[in-house]
Amino acid sequence: MAKEVYLRKIIHDTYGELYQFLELDPASGEERAVSPFEAGVFREPEQEPELLYIQSKRGADAAGYCKGQCFVVKQGSKFAATTSPKCPKKYVRSREKLVLEKRLIPFQNQLLVMEDIEFDSPQAAMGAAIGGWVRGAHDWKEKPGT
Repeated sequence: MAKEVYLRKIIHDTYGELYQFLELDPASGEERAVSPFEAGVFREPEQEPELLYIQSKRGADAAGYCKGQCFVVKQGSKFAATTSPKCPKKYVRSREKLVLEKRLIPFQNQLLVMEDIEFDSPQAAMGAAIGGWVRGAHDWKEKPGT
């Protein structure tokens, strides 16, 4: 059984209200004061992922990042409002589904991403964003507009 960490409020004559982090060993019932950082109460903030960007002539202006095997397009990104005649049906269906779920909404001749959207790959994210056929994920760039 894991040790339990909890908080105890202490009233000190000089300093007033203080808090102490204690760890309880369930086997022995023994308490001991611990540092909340060493006990894992507070986690290190997650490092911001490196953002990648895509822009297209038809209006896509999106940012995203790799998350394991997936690719996440960030909220506030914009997809092209239309699809090209050569756009694979899987991207068309993906865009239609996102519109029906109100995760993409029409906004100023583009489709606005209302929440982070996870795709199976950077290529799938790019195809949906630009509304067209893509050769690979290489068009996601480290800086916008490059």
